[in-house]
Amino acid sequence: MTSTLPENAPVPAGSRATILDITGVNAGYGRIQVLHAVSLSVRAGEIVSLLGPNGAGKTTTLLACSGMVKVSAGDIRLADETLLKHSPHVIARKRLAHIPEDRSLFPSLTVDDHLRLSAKPGGLDVLELFPELKKRHNKRAGVLSGGEQQMLALGRALVANPRVLLVDEMSMGLAPVIVERLFAALRDIAVSKGLAVLMVEQHIHLALKYAQRGYVLSGGRIRTQGTAAELVERWSEIESSYLGR
Repeated sequence: MTSTLPENAPVPAGSRATILDITGVNAGYGRIQVLHAVSLSVRAGEIVSLLGPNGAGKTTTLLACSGMVKVSAGDIRLADETLLKHSPHVIARKRLAHIPEDRSLFPSLTVDDHLRLSAKPGGLDVLELFPELKKRHNKRAGVLSGGEQQMLALGRALVANPRVLLVDEMSMGLAPVIVERLFAALRDIAVSKGLAVLMVEQHIHLALKYAQRGYVLSGGRIRTQGTAAELVERWSEIESSYLGR
């Protein structure tokens, strides 16, 4: 797939409604509180990066959105409907897709199996988006390369026609050329389909290259936020003030 949009492509006018809205969220594991009054939002057609050191609460934020971590205070809303009363499978049916860091593929199922089981009306033609998967459509996920597995994880989410996509460390363990293709494809789809994307990414330059906005999380709290350009300009200050570098 060849990208036709510039980096940090703006959210199209008329598609700026907030789709994912996190307000004052406390969350954690048992008695251990990880998130403290976390608030952030993602609009339709926008990629937002959640940045911060290991242990900051980035993955916990995504898990809270998808119903896999208990929220003890605050609210998480998808298009004005609270998600807190719903189980993870009901949240998924409301068109929130989550790609975890480990991809959560089934090694014994084929590419076709994964896509068929997740497909919903309006979902993307993933085999056209990623020709590598089309060539290996009848191969089991367990024999795919790391790049092909990540394409499949992204593809499985996109065939479900989500309104919100949560992405955790998409670049993990992949060659730079594959990473750039995946991020460019995600950016183009977000803009063209009005998809709201919240992503966690270890490589700051990638996170801010393809996102429109970002939030910096440290110690389970949002420390600062801004446009991608603003965060790039302030990054040295952010590192010394909030990330202990």
